[in-house]
Amino acid sequence: MPKKNKRTFLGTVGVDSGQVMICDPCYIGSEWKETDDTKDLGHEDNKGQFSYGGCCFATLKEKNQGGQLNYKMGHAGAGVAVSSGYGDGGYPVYAEYNEEGRVKRITVEFIADDVESIVDELEGRRAKCESKT
Repeated sequence: MPKKNKRTFLGTVGVDSGQVMICDPCYIGSEWKETDDTKDLGHEDNKGQFSYGGCCFATLKEKNQGGQLNYKMGHAGAGVAVSSGYGDGGYPVYAEYNEEGRVKRITVEFIADDVESIVDELEGRRAKCESKT
């Protein structure tokens, strides 16, 4: 069982659009709206849409650099989109657990407080992978 409040590395999320979306994957097929790529993706019409255009509006136009994505019926909860700090790249995702071993929170680290600790962690993971080969 994972240790309570211990930050555990889960994996890396790749970013090529300068943003990340958090959602339940079961809604992607039924709620996701395809966006017309010829339209300004940050256009007001995209606000709140569970779509690429909706993500772009949230990250480019909202003052908090992210925001709520809504279900087709208009109510909140389909997802949340947020800017990935300085843009594209691979970002580490961590989990913390409660006393029952359940995920308490996740963190995507877009900008490290201590760059050296990130470099050390990445080098440690690379060494671990190389030792398995």
